[in-house]
Amino acid sequence: MFVRIVLIIGLLVSAYIAYVGLMSPDQLLAGAGILVEGADARNEVRAQYGGLYLVTGIVMFLCLIGRLPQKFGLGVLLVSVGGVLIGRVLSLMIEGPSVFSDYSTSIKVFYGFDIVITLLTVLALRQINRSDAPKTQE
Repeated sequence: MFVRIVLIIGLLVSAYIAYVGLMSPDQLLAGAGILVEGADARNEVRAQYGGLYLVTGIVMFLCLIGRLPQKFGLGVLLVSVGGVLIGRVLSLMIEGPSVFSDYSTSIKVFYGFDIVITLLTVLALRQINRSDAPKTQE
């Protein structure tokens, strides 16, 4: 049940990011103070956020209806959200921890969100791995 909940969270989050990224790329990044001006910028946001999260959401959906293994879906979710989290952490390391206080509330919320989703995904993968492990006879 826990694995399904994580997949549902992944589906909902991915669907939201994909929709806003594709339909309103300027709105997606406005909360972070990033202006999306011109066709090039809109294309990049649609590709990086809209396209990536559209495919991530489709994978979550296919896992939920049994067309793909749940473990595969969690792996995709870990790569997408965990990858973003790693990028955020590396950015903080490159700029120095003191810059965190300069980040907007939106970016700080994104950090928290990415941490929570990544941890939930890792826990769900561990649950699957434990249930897949061969049972030892004593």
